[in-house]
Amino acid sequence: MIWHPWLRINRVLRVMRQTRWSTEVWSRVRVEFKRAVALRSEIRRAGWFN
Repeated sequence: MIWHPWLRINRVLRVMRQTRWSTEVWSRVRVEFKRAVALRSEIRRAGWFN
């Protein structure tokens, strides 16, 4: 099944929030989380959401 990029990013964000991360890993996850949120905003602004 092909998913819209916005939906894939939302799914990744949900998994990142619901997973319990160790202290060492969380610093890397937090960076990727910020990137995913920025990418989601970029996709929304680009008009892919419509």
